[in-house]
Amino acid sequence: MASSPNPPNSAIVRAAQLLQDNPARAEAEIVALLKATPDDPEAQLVLAVALRLQGRSAEALHLLGPLAEKQPQWAVAQQELGLALSAQGAWPLALGALRKAVELAPSLPSAWRALADALHAAGEPAEADLAYERFVLLASSDPLLSEAVAALQNGRADIAESHARLRLRFEPSDIVAARLLADICRHTGRIEEAERLLGDVVKRARSFWPAQLDYIDTLFRLGRFRDARARIEQLLMVRPDDAGLLSLKSLAVANLGDYDAAIAILRQLLAQNNTARDTLLRLAHLLRVVGARDEAVDIYSRVIALDPACGEAYLALANLTTYRFADFEVEAIRQALETKDLSEQARIDLRFALGHGLDQLGQYEQAFQNFATANALKRMQIDFDIEAVEDTMARARQSQSASFFAARSKMGLDDLSPVFIVGMPRSGSTLVEQILASHSQLEALGELRLLYRLAGAITEGKGDTAYDMALAALDADSTAAYGRAYLDDIAQLKTTSRNGFIDKTPNNFLHVGLIHLLFPRAAIIDVRRHPMACGFSNFTHLFGPGHEFSYRLNEMGRFYRSYVQLMDHYDQVLPGRVFRLHYEDLVMDPKTQITQLLAHLGLEFEEACLSPHLTRRPILTPSAEQVRQPLSRSTDTHWHHYQPWLSPLAEALGPVLECYPAVPSSF
Repeated sequence: MASSPNPPNSAIVRAAQLLQDNPARAEAEIVALLKATPDDPEAQLVLAVALRLQGRSAEALHLLGPLAEKQPQWAVAQQELGLALSAQGAWPLALGALRKAVELAPSLPSAWRALADALHAAGEPAEADLAYERFVLLASSDPLLSEAVAALQNGRADIAESHARLRLRFEPSDIVAARLLADICRHTGRIEEAERLLGDVVKRARSFWPAQLDYIDTLFRLGRFRDARARIEQLLMVRPDDAGLLSLKSLAVANLGDYDAAIAILRQLLAQNNTARDTLLRLAHLLRVVGARDEAVDIYSRVIALDPACGEAYLALANLTTYRFADFEVEAIRQALETKDLSEQARIDLRFALGHGLDQLGQYEQAFQNFATANALKRMQIDFDIEAVEDTMARARQSQSASFFAARSKMGLDDLSPVFIVGMPRSGSTLVEQILASHSQLEALGELRLLYRLAGAITEGKGDTAYDMALAALDADSTAAYGRAYLDDIAQLKTTSRNGFIDKTPNNFLHVGLIHLLFPRAAIIDVRRHPMACGFSNFTHLFGPGHEFSYRLNEMGRFYRSYVQLMDHYDQVLPGRVFRLHYEDLVMDPKTQITQLLAHLGLEFEEACLSPHLTRRPILTPSAEQVRQPLSRSTDTHWHHYQPWLSPLAEALGPVLECYPAVPSSF
């Protein structure tokens, strides 16, 4: 023990080791020892701690008061006196003892933490912040936590979590350990638990800046953008010119649909530093979202002038489908790929961009080689098991039967406001969204992760195998509660008073069963595109999380095939529930298809839906430029140029390709 008056004997050490796990046993052992040596200060201290840990702080004070008087230079005794007084709510006396403890032992982390906790509870936030700052500085070098950090960096989240939880079991108010555990939770997808941990940390330690930033990031991941914005604005009151916070605020307001405000913040930052590469990129990305294509192109070009190997800028230009690379730009991308110490992500971005540039030049074999290289590099970065995904869809087909839904026909909310657009990525879903967003009764909210998070909450982190069992366990009350939670989240995102809204998240086809349980009358639209055209288009794009199936042609084909099989299952057990719209039919006969679609939604036909390119709204997906062009009746055959190299996709699709647009009878 720090500043101990005498070296403890082995019996005292053994009793001290029992304190956290079994304080009652520690008390029994130390009481027996004190019978022989009643004046041993080490034994008295261990007994006092054992009493406090059992909630008997008044008894502990009977020992600690005299002990602290006899040993006035013993920092740990002063610390324990302060903790016992804190448990009694005697804040002035507790603070006096704890201040003396840190004065005697300024490098004792536990004393600074105890002082910070007491100051926080006593309503002294400014001084508490200073004490927490000192604690964080000292605790960060703790061997146990250092081992945990190293384990996390080496991919052993289980070991890291074990160490962090061990520390928190002994020291529940250790904000450094709590932040580390929250980081582990974020790495392993337990975002709600991370939010709870970090929420407590930032309430205690306002100046623990890394935890504040982690908390904001966690709120972003949960889609709580209003809460994130409020937190950022609080921190900006302390650091009004902090570029990082201003950048985060631009991200928060953009996610709340206020793109003009987000762009204004980024322009403000660029006025201070007009060569800030990341700020320029974010501004260009937002300009593309709102349709300011020409300025976005200019800024991407500025970024490339600053950083000739910036793959992100080249790929962004490639995703502007109306932009054509000049010959010198294609050569510049080739030269950028020769850059020394090029990051793996930049290499992937550049390979995709070069593939698009060569495609525009009609050099299809070279283009495919670059797409294939880019996909192979990306696939090496991710952990994806196509068989596990196929098993997940197979379980859904098995468990979500006609009788399953019939037994739950009275559950859910009678709410017609949601319109769910599902299907494969690159299937034309953004075009359908744009058509519907052109109607006066519907607001498009883009691709959301709300159902994904609801599914996670329903399974309580038990993994995919628990999902079907969790759905089966839902009763009427819990189903209605989850439906209301979804609508509450939607209310934070809506920016208009339109009655209906569109959740266009292609992979929500995995949650058609959940959608039906929550909103049995809400529209579900499945947009389907020719499997070769769709599959190849996926292969030429770099996606964010959730599209791991797209980086190998055979996995892409297997995923598409399982998607068709799952949707066919829903057609069988919920006849007429899903409205299917084939992309090829839509572009060849838009008026007929759009009229039928609106009739299915119970909406009057509006001419604006035939000219979706005239509807001005932010669009986040790579299809933004395409849907801002007039509807085209061109046949979707570009993939034919690549047919010699697409056999893995075709073979994996099997009968799904042979029967398209019909569905194999074997399903």
